Order: sequence, then C-alpha cells, then structure tokens
Amino acid sequence: MARELIRLDDVHRAFGPLTVLEGINLRIDEGDRIGVVGHNGAGKTTLLRTISNQDQDLGDVTYASGLRLAFLTQIRDIVEEATLGEELNRRGRQFQELEDEISKIEEMMADPGFYDGDWQPAMDRYQELQSLMARSGGGDVAGHAQEILKALDLAHHEMNMPLSSLSGGERAKVALARQLVGLREIDVFFLDEPTNHLDFQTLDWLEKFLNTFDGALLIVSHDRYFLDRVCNNIVEIQDAHLKGYSGNYTSFLHQKELFLQTLQDRIEKTQKEIKRLLGAMQSMKRANKYDKSVSQKHVMINRSQRELKWLKSLKPRQRQNLKFNLKSIEKSSLEVLDFHNAKLMFDGLQRPIINGLEVGIRRGQKIGVVGPNGAGKTTLLRLITGEIELDSGTIDIRPGVQIGYFHQDHRSLNFDMNPVEQVRALRPRMDYGEIRSLLGRFQFTKDMVTVPLGKLSGGERARIALLELLLGENNMLLLDEPTNHLDTDAKEALEDALGDYEGAIITVSHDRYFLDKICDTIWELPGDGSLWVWPGNYSDYIRRKNQQENVGP
Repeated sequence: MARELIRLDDVHRAFGPLTVLEGINLRIDEGDRIGVVGHNGAGKTTLLRTISNQDQDLGDVTYASGLRLAFLTQIRDIVEEATLGEELNRRGRQFQELEDEISKIEEMMADPGFYDGDWQPAMDRYQELQSLMARSGGGDVAGHAQEILKALDLAHHEMNMPLSSLSGGERAKVALARQLVGLREIDVFFLDEPTNHLDFQTLDWLEKFLNTFDGALLIVSHDRYFLDRVCNNIVEIQDAHLKGYSGNYTSFLHQKELFLQTLQDRIEKTQKEIKRLLGAMQSMKRANKYDKSVSQKHVMINRSQRELKWLKSLKPRQRQNLKFNLKSIEKSSLEVLDFHNAKLMFDGLQRPIINGLEVGIRRGQKIGVVGPNGAGKTTLLRLITGEIELDSGTIDIRPGVQIGYFHQDHRSLNFDMNPVEQVRALRPRMDYGEIRSLLGRFQFTKDMVTVPLGKLSGGERARIALLELLLGENNMLLLDEPTNHLDTDAKEALEDALGDYEGAIITVSHDRYFLDKICDTIWELPGDGSLWVWPGNYSDYIRRKNQQENVGP
C-alpha cells in the first residue's frame, strides 16, 4: 500500500464573505499524479496554497513526518531585476523545510547551555540535514540549474544577462529549472499552470521528466493534453467542493458525463415516484381510506423528497455557457492565398525567418502553426496581414478574402474602454439592450460591463477579443494563441465554433488538445527558414514525425 503523504480532512477556506473551499477531503499518496481542474476562479490555486501553507480556516491539513515539498507557482517566482546567475543561485521552495530545521538547530547550538545536556542527537540530525542539502543540490543550486537549462536549450545565455532581457518563455524556463533542482529528494511537487509560455520541445521534456519523478504530483493546468500524458487522477473543484476521478483527463470527461447522466436519471426517477405516491394517496383520500396504508405513503413520500433534495444537491450549479457562432461572409475563391518564393530576414539574426517559401491555403482549410520559440510563427501571421513586408517574393491574397485577426496580446482592443463601449465602437448602430445581451452570452455580468478592459483579467479580455471576431466580417481567421487565459469551458466553446466555421483558419497555438480538435493540417517552422507541411491534426503530425525520425539511413 502506498505511503500517505498529505491528507485533508473537512478543509474550509474563505476570503471575507466568499467561500472558496468547503468541506474538502483529499489524500495524496506516493505515486499519485493528480490534476486539479475547474473554471477560472473556482479555487484551484487556493487549494495548492492552502495545502502548502497549511493556513486553512477550518479542518486539518496533515503532512507525513519529514515531508519535503516543492512548489512551481503560476506567477513565476523570479526576481526581475536579477541576472540569470543571481536568480539561479536562489534556493526554491523545495529547500524551505531543510533550511528551517537547520536554522533551528543552529540557534540551539549558539546557546551555551545547549552543550550542558545530551547534544549528540541534535548534532547527528544537523549533519544528516547538511548531507541531504548537499545531496539535493542546495549547496550549488546554480550549477545544477545550469545542467537543467542545457536540456531546455537555454544554456547559451551568459550568467550576467539581466532576466528582463529574456522572453516570457525563457523566464518560465529559468523558474522551472530552479524549482527542479534537488527534486529527486522531494516527496510532493506542486505545479500551478506549469506549461504556460513553454514551447513544444520543453513541454515534451517536462512531461518525460515528471513521468520519471518518484514522488507525488499535484498539478493545476488548463493544458488538457498535458493532463492526459502526466496524470493518473483528476480532482475537480466546483461550487467550492471537490470530487475525484481516477484516470487521466480524457477518462475524467467520460466519467463526469456518465455521473451527470446517471444523476439526472435518478432525479427524474425519484420525481416520478413522488408523483406516483402523491397520486395514490389522493386516490385513497377520495375513497375515504384513512388507514395504515395512508400513513405509510406519507413516510415513503417524505423519504423520497429527502432523497430528491440530496440528489439535487449533488448536481453542479449551471454556469452560463460561453455562446457564440462564428460565421464567414460570402465564400472566397477556392484558393485563398499563396506564398511565392517568399523570403524574410531580421537584423541581428544569422538565419532567415522564411527562405524561398512556396505554400498555399485553400478555402475551409484549418492550419495549425508549430515550432520553437523565435521560429517566426507570429511573424508569418503578420506577413499575411501586411504588418511586416517580405524582403523578396510575394503573398498573393485572392480577391474577396476578408481577414479577422486575434492578437495574443489583444492589441486590437482599446484598454481604456469598457466592454459596452468596445462593442459600440465595433457596431455603432447596436442598441444598449442588444449589447448587454451579447455580452451576457460571453459571461459578462452587469458589474463587469462598466469596468475598463485594462482592469479586466486576461481571460475576460480574451473573450472580448473573440467577440470582436464574431462581430467582424471575415472569411479567413488568423489566431495567435487564442486559448491563452481561457478556462476549459471557454476553450470547448471556441473549439465548437471554429469547428463549424466555413472559412479558412491559420492558428498559432501551444495548446496541443486544441490543435488536435481544430486542425486538418500542421505547418512546422523548425527555425531554419523552411516550412514543413504535415497533413492531419497535431497527433497525426507527431506520429508521422516520429516515424520519419525512426527510419534508419
């Protein structure tokens, strides 16, 4: 039987009047790889922090004796003003318990009275802790982290380079490398959105690393593909409660669907039974049969009504689903656009971004663009819109093609406007009632519609940017990381809408699950100026690429 590492018993956590976690029971054993899912704001990060800090309002969070825990936070724990070398030298959360215990013994040793008693056990423990610190890499965090950076293709940077000079993806790798130092001596590893900003190569490396980790994992992630490849259990936080499912993310979806359907069937069956019993009792009353059987019917009705109340309490509250229907305007010609001998260089780069590119797009084609950070994926989209010009060659966009562009930084929005004003700027003739109704379909409450976009969350701004696409007239969509900041429900709504879209789509995305559901073609930019076309979705691309790489000379 696996060793119990952490146990939560009836844990509650609230912030003011808002209850985030209520009656949470959870056990984490050795070998567990638990994915935590739920909509934005459900309390996923709060769960990890509550366990890590043991700061619950009610209930118990119990650690196994000597437990060591590491925590990769969603807001990466890095000092922006530091150099790469300085940052790598900082010890992460995984050394906290060791440092705390070492400090306590050192305080004891500083007291002259310490040596009057039996000090040998404390000294033995002190030496044991120092040995564990050295074994874990705590004495040379930077050296061990640099080894990990080599695997993440980031070791070419000088140690005196400011972190502010690195890209978001590179800073994410630095934070990851520092937290992975000494992980072999760790019992439990918490990861909050670990895949944010990581390219496919790094994601693949991280998945393989975590699958060889001996301890337990507790992972908050919206990356469904990642959850499928790493997790063996899923817990969902909904309405402040937690429910567990065995298996990976796909298994969770099937089990939840079955649970909800079975629950609905039981609710309907119980309602029918109550109706039958009430009818039978009314018939008996009309016949003046006030005997023992009437009393029995009362008992049966009360029991069924209590059961119905309990069954309804198990049913999650319905959130307003994100609803939108992307329609293309009149169809373009069969051939939408073509690149002819296209070439582009950037100052400071020794290699071209694209070199002699010859590729075309047909009406209705759904293309996913993949490649390492810096390979030119977003640049490709900006070339199509005309934001950047080619050095040589041409891009032939056919007459009648109308392009809608989703920027990953939402730059098409006016951050000083509120949602109502942004919609009115797009559709001046739309009245206020129609605007409010439209925003309601995109999960904007009456309190949110007057808040400037600059003060909304990334997910809320992403929904406004998607609404902009809905209101625009287009028959070709260019989407740059459209699922960033969206919770799972919003992603699924977007996938359904794009699946029904009749125009052409080119999307840059690190969301492999999204690429699997949407794309019929993958364009790979390996970073050497070439472009490789792979038929099929992302899984087809990986399978064919692996087959090609495994073919001997």
